[in-house]
Amino acid sequence: MESVTSNVPLPRLTKVNYENWSIQMKVLLGSQDGWEVVQEGFVEPTITAGYTAAQNKALKEMRSKDNATLYMLFRAVDESGFEKIASATTSKEA
Repeated sequence: MESVTSNVPLPRLTKVNYENWSIQMKVLLGSQDGWEVVQEGFVEPTITAGYTAAQNKALKEMRSKDNATLYMLFRAVDESGFEKIASATTSKEA
């Protein structure tokens, strides 16, 4: 996910550009398979005992997608915006 965005500056949310920023972020996150996790959310399961290898792999991929998306959101807001979402633990919460 980060490979594409590492060379492209992320749009920055400010107090006056939410509409444009949200459109740009939706497309950017969609291109990186992150928009789905923002919309649907990611809930860390409390019990994973008995998961198959495929289920563990899928869980690891979703966790990674959510963390990468959350990181991108952290980077795409100004300081006052970051203060509002800094305690978020999932991209949907942010």
